Amino acid sequence: MKGKTLKWLRILHIVSTGIWFGATVCIGGLSAICFFNQNESAFFIIAPLVPELYRQIILPAALFTIAQGLVYGFFTEWGFFKHRWVTLKWVFTILLIPLIGVGAIGQMFSLIDKVKTTGFYGGLYDGGVVLLFISLQVIIMLIMIGLSVFKPWKKNKKSASPHLI
Repeated sequence: MKGKTLKWLRILHIVSTGIWFGATVCIGGLSAICFFNQNESAFFIIAPLVPELYRQIILPAALFTIAQGLVYGFFTEWGFFKHRWVTLKWVFTILLIPLIGVGAIGQMFSLIDKVKTTGFYGGLYDGGVVLLFISLQVIIMLIMIGLSVFKPWKKNKKSASPHLI
């Protein structure tokens, strides 16, 4: 895959990654509002939105982004293991799956059930674990963006003429 097709793939990849990353940051902000509002009725309005937004926004964007990564891996020069930075991005992508499913969404459902039975205390007492998992997602995604931009360990093409000092 080369030329305009590769450029369109790159554009789609940047847009879908931006949606995935932006939605994760927004869900982090929404969760912070949810936990630091100190109001149980507001908690029950906001808290169910977090897993729903994951399902409606993040899951489709993430799956579309991963599908594009597969296209990059199979049909472009980047491959899956040719460059260490690409391999590391795949490791981080796999690591994001439990952080989203078991971490943020699973913990939010558990927390909603806990608040129904024992009440809402708010802050880090109730939301610390959820906020931790969302923060880890944001950090990992920022690292992945940095890997994409800086491409560490990328093999540099040697110049045709040697530089004289």
